Amino acid sequence: MIERVRREETWHRTAKDAYPDPYKIMRIQFPVVEELRDTPRETWPQPDALPTALGYLAETFEDAGWPDLARRTYYEMLELRREAGPSEDLRRVLTALRTNLIRQELYEEALPVALEGHALAAQLAVPGRYNTVVANEARYWITDLLGKLGRHAEAARNAEEAVAELREQKPVKDGPPPGYSLAHAQLEYAQRLATIGDLERAADSAAEAAAFWRQHSWEQAVRLYTVLDELSTLQLRLGRFEDARASHAEAVAVIRQRAERKKEQEFLSHLAGALNNHANRLHDMGLDAEAIEAAQESADRYRELAANAEGRAMVMKTELRAALALIGLASRLHDVRRLDESFAASDEAIALATRYADKELGRRELARALTNRASALITRRAWAEAAEAAAKGLELYQTAHGKAMARNTFALASAHAGQHDVALEASLQSVAEYREWHAADPDGYAYLLADALTDHARIRLLRAERAEAEAAITESLPLHEELAAANPGRYQRELDHARSVAAQI
Repeated sequence: MIERVRREETWHRTAKDAYPDPYKIMRIQFPVVEELRDTPRETWPQPDALPTALGYLAETFEDAGWPDLARRTYYEMLELRREAGPSEDLRRVLTALRTNLIRQELYEEALPVALEGHALAAQLAVPGRYNTVVANEARYWITDLLGKLGRHAEAARNAEEAVAELREQKPVKDGPPPGYSLAHAQLEYAQRLATIGDLERAADSAAEAAAFWRQHSWEQAVRLYTVLDELSTLQLRLGRFEDARASHAEAVAVIRQRAERKKEQEFLSHLAGALNNHANRLHDMGLDAEAIEAAQESADRYRELAANAEGRAMVMKTELRAALALIGLASRLHDVRRLDESFAASDEAIALATRYADKELGRRELARALTNRASALITRRAWAEAAEAAAKGLELYQTAHGKAMARNTFALASAHAGQHDVALEASLQSVAEYREWHAADPDGYAYLLADALTDHARIRLLRAERAEAEAAITESLPLHEELAAANPGRYQRELDHARSVAAQI
């Protein structure tokens, strides 16, 4: 039983700055709610007077930044609406409560609310009426919550049921155009299937969604790009490299056509971003020369956008995107050992990101740029300078994954610089983190764990700890071999490096 919110619970709280002033509104709303609570239902001025008043009060709590009080008020409303039987009013309370619980990340509590909300929405839905769209949206939130709770197989089944229902639904007057909802659901289903490793069916579902959006490619260019990008990722994971390349090339072409014909700033920015993503995708397929070409065009386009940007916020946003593109370009140039050009791109990225080092986004891009430069410095054997750059990146990164990458780079550079104890401590931590993440997501972390283990073997070798070095490289090599067997263009270089380390041991 949820305890009803009392007026005195708000007296010592600080409300968010909102208009109208929440305290002024509550001074009007609370007396009404309190009077109705203590009055028999048959004496209310309207049959739903109290739940209606509670609804206004819950909205005020939301505006004040007090979702916990809003949650309790929604539950009080819910009890009253349930007593009145199935209705749109009951469905709306369930929707508001579900939204509130998700905002508070109370996913376990939100799931039964979402299930009840969908069951009621489906009961109220009439074929061809807009309330069928409402029922479809209610089902989506079940899928979303199941995914958030890690119940991925159930999420995939629910997404499959959503696709099946949408295939059978008649067009809705004043609803989305025919096929739109189904295409959205197909992409959602593809993503849920990918999560449980059913890649073939995921690719089929994404391909079907892409076929629909191709029919609307001009007005839905970004949507088609998103679906083709997802399809390309799935094809890559399946080892269908030519298909993956073609899908992403088509995705970029869709954005390029819209951007270059209309010269809209929004789409010119989309094109620069799409090219950066394309460079990463080509890199994932081991196509170094093409990846550099795409990365260079992305950086050039962002430079031009930044030069013409107006307003401080837009200038910052565009320059930080340019920094990200330059970081990618530097990495691709490093891949082929064009080190002078790689350093030039890194230095430009560092200069841009440094302008905004007092902002979270600026710190993130600066951390990436410094860590990226440290890797190139290791290749050049500038060990002390590399360790210094990696240490700065490690300090700036805010996420565990970013810190792990910088820490691993710092460890290798420090070991070569003669700081063996510091290097070992950092390397052990990175390997432990990557091993933990690999256990949860083998596809996402196999190459990172393999690289960290290879670097750990090098560090142990520098410490003359051959037994430990052999153990690390023995764990690393099978991971590299499996990756290279599936995608030699991308991973053969790393496998060759691991073998060279093994030969030294």
